[in-house]
Amino acid sequence: MWLLTVGIIGGRGTGKTVFVSLLATTAINYAVETKEHFRYYTYPEFTTIVHDIVGSLKLRKWPPATLKGSLTEYRFWFGYSRLFSGILNKFYDNIENLVGLIKRLEIPRRELYNIIEFGVYDVSGEDVDIIFRAAALAKERGLSVLEMIPENLKAILDCDVLVFLIDSSKITTDNSDPRYKEMLDYDGLMASLMSLVALYRSSKYGVKAGKLFPVFVFTKFDTVDKKVLRALGIPDNFERWFLEKSKDRKEINERLTEFMKRFYQHTLAIVYGGTIMSVELERARVFVSYLMTDLSEEGISVPRVVRAPDGISYDLVYSRSEYIRFIDYFGKIANEIKKAHKVPEGVAPVTGVGR
Repeated sequence: MWLLTVGIIGGRGTGKTVFVSLLATTAINYAVETKEHFRYYTYPEFTTIVHDIVGSLKLRKWPPATLKGSLTEYRFWFGYSRLFSGILNKFYDNIENLVGLIKRLEIPRRELYNIIEFGVYDVSGEDVDIIFRAAALAKERGLSVLEMIPENLKAILDCDVLVFLIDSSKITTDNSDPRYKEMLDYDGLMASLMSLVALYRSSKYGVKAGKLFPVFVFTKFDTVDKKVLRALGIPDNFERWFLEKSKDRKEINERLTEFMKRFYQHTLAIVYGGTIMSVELERARVFVSYLMTDLSEEGISVPRVVRAPDGISYDLVYSRSEYIRFIDYFGKIANEIKKAHKVPEGVAPVTGVGR
């Protein structure tokens, strides 16, 4: 078993804790629904934390924000089926027969899964601002920017995957709107962070810095102006569109990459330019996250909870299909990261499922 580290980065109010909550919610449901396809596990101390943040949403409450100066770590184990990943979609009805065959052959069940120890680091928005200011401070003092980064935040620079959360409510085409400047500033923030990570990895590993996988997630996607969606070819009923296109994401990827090109060009340019620092950046992937809300009796926005189709349980209304594809994506890139780190051949590669 080997460690795949994932850093979640976002400014104040971008929805980092909600993102982790929805990721855990999806992993739990996905594991229960397709147990021979995907497995999920956490140590007891992390299970308690996950329980609290997941439970708060189902109780129509927002989880607490990440505290300033903290590097809150959530740790999961994801298991991707080695035997079933290539055949589940075609022979799903025959799973029971396959399980019976495994039992007869007495194959240890653990060996049927490629297992990732999955560490997620949720950095507070205030800490992100500290990283952003480090460059200016280093220039002022004539020091390397790497010397100005607090030790407790350097863990984020060693992550294999960096997930940048982008607050969709700040996207606007009106340059007189105060949000326009916030949007431009966030583009500069993400570009600075990408530049910093590339410099750090290049300084530490040299020409063997290897691949870094940047992922961008547009949070609060339900707040994007309908005019912007239409201009980029996304229908007003985007919930159905994401669901229908989720298994073959080519069209989704094209539309969301257009978001990056139109509103976050500087960031995308630094991502593509990582190769200059010997940090081979995988083509950036983009996902969306949204959690529908209702107004409480007090007039406060709260998570929307509805009766499940079974009529006896409750579901959150959120971008579930996007989170499933997000989980599957880790199964795909894990093998690439394993090769980059030159993990011994005795360690099973992680294979992805779905698209």
